Amino acid sequence: MNRALNALSASVFLFLLCGGVAYFVLVPDGRLIHLPLHVFVETMGAFTALLIALLIIMLKVYGRLPVRYIWVVSALVGMGTLDGFHALSADPHYFMLFHSLAMLLGGVMATLVWIPDRIARQVSVYRLQLLTMVLALLLGVSIPMLVSSLPMISSDQSFTPQANLINSLAGLLFLVAAVNFLCARYADSVKGRTIFATHYLLLAMSGLMFQFSFLWDVLWWHWHLLRFTAYLMVLFYLFLFSRSEERQLLALNTKLEEQVLRRTSQLNRELRARKRIEKRLKHQATHDPLTGLYNRNELERRIADDLARASRYNHPISIFMVDIDHFKDINDRYGHVNGDRVLCRVADELERSLRKTDYVARYGGEEFLIVLPETPLAMAVELGERLRHQVASQRIDLAGTSVSVTVSIGVASYPEIDSDRHKLLDAADMAMYQAKHDGRNCLRSAVSSASLSS
Repeated sequence: MNRALNALSASVFLFLLCGGVAYFVLVPDGRLIHLPLHVFVETMGAFTALLIALLIIMLKVYGRLPVRYIWVVSALVGMGTLDGFHALSADPHYFMLFHSLAMLLGGVMATLVWIPDRIARQVSVYRLQLLTMVLALLLGVSIPMLVSSLPMISSDQSFTPQANLINSLAGLLFLVAAVNFLCARYADSVKGRTIFATHYLLLAMSGLMFQFSFLWDVLWWHWHLLRFTAYLMVLFYLFLFSRSEERQLLALNTKLEEQVLRRTSQLNRELRARKRIEKRLKHQATHDPLTGLYNRNELERRIADDLARASRYNHPISIFMVDIDHFKDINDRYGHVNGDRVLCRVADELERSLRKTDYVARYGGEEFLIVLPETPLAMAVELGERLRHQVASQRIDLAGTSVSVTVSIGVASYPEIDSDRHKLLDAADMAMYQAKHDGRNCLRSAVSSASLSS
C-alpha cells in the first residue's frame, strides 16, 4: 500500500504543479466568477477536513497513530471550522479573511508537529482539538469586526499586502510541517508519512501561490483545487489504511479462530483422555485387577446399603461365601499363572450364572462372595446348588491338561441371621467351612449343618 500511495502522491503533486504553471503562463487573465461552485468546493473541503480529523482521532484512540498527530488533528479542525464560515460567506472581503485566517491557524498548528512527543502528550490531556474549534468559532463570529481593520481585497480585485503576507506565512508554516514528515526520523514507523508530507506540501503551495492570484482568476481556482486535493489525498489514504487494517484484523481473527479450534480440539482430547483415566481409576478403585469383579471395599459398601434396605423394608437377602476346593494344590502343581487362570474362569462362570440383580466380588485369595437381594433362604439354596453344579461341569485347560474344579459354598440369609453385616458374613463363612469339612463340593446353610446336596 505504501508504494502505491507514494506513487500517487508524486503523480498528484507533479500534475498540480505543472497544471498550475501552465495555467499561470497560458491564461494569466482568465476569470471564472461562479459563487455556487466556490461554495460547493469550500463546503466539501470543510467537511472533508473535519471528517479526516475525526478519523485520525479514532485511529489515535485505538493506538494506531503517535501522539504528535494531535497537531495534525488540531490543524484540520481549525481549518475545517473556518472554511465552513468561508463557504457560507458571499462577500469576497468576508470569505477571503475567513480563508486567510483558516490557512494561518492551520499552518501554526501543523508546524507544532516538530514539538517533542512528551509535550504533545501533556497537551493532549487538555483536549487541544476542542480548544482549537472554540478558537475558530470565536474568530468566525468576530470576523465582521476585523474586516474594516484588515482588508483582504483591493479595488482592482487583487489581494492586499496583508492578505498576501498571511497566506505566504501560512504557506511557509505548512512547508515546515511537510519537511518534518519528509526528513524527521521517529522511533516508530508510521505508514503513509509521504501522504501527510504531500498534504502539507500542497497546502504550502496553495498559500505561496496566493500572492500571484487575483479574485476569480484561473490561478485563484487552482490553489483552491490544491487545498481540496490535499484533503482528498489524506481521506483516500485513511480509506486504504482502514481497509488494510480490516484485512489484517480479518486475518488475525481467522488465525485466532483456528488457534481456538485447535486448542478446543486439544482440550476435548485431553478431557476425553482424563475421563478415560478417571473411569479407569474409578474401576481400579472398586474392582479386583485380576478377575474384574468387585473388590472387597466396594463389596462392603454395597452390601451395607442392601442390608440396610432389607432391614428397613423387611425384605429377605442372602449371601454366598464361595471357596475353590484344593486351590493350593492347583498352584503347586500347575503354577501361579495357571492358578490365576482358574480364578478368572471361576469368576466368569459365577458372574455369568447370576441374575441381573445379583453381584459377585472377590473376597479373598480364592474366595468369592455373592449377594442376592430380595432372595429368601430356600431360593438361595436352590440357586447355590445350580451354581455349584455349573462350576463343576466346566473343564479348564491347564498346561495341556483338561481339569475341572469344584467349589464349597456357605449360605446365610436375612431374616434367619441378623441384618448386621459382620454377623451375616461370619455366618456365611462358617457355613462355607462346614461345607469343606463335610467333604467339599457341597453347599451348607448357616441355619443347618446338614448336607443339602453332595
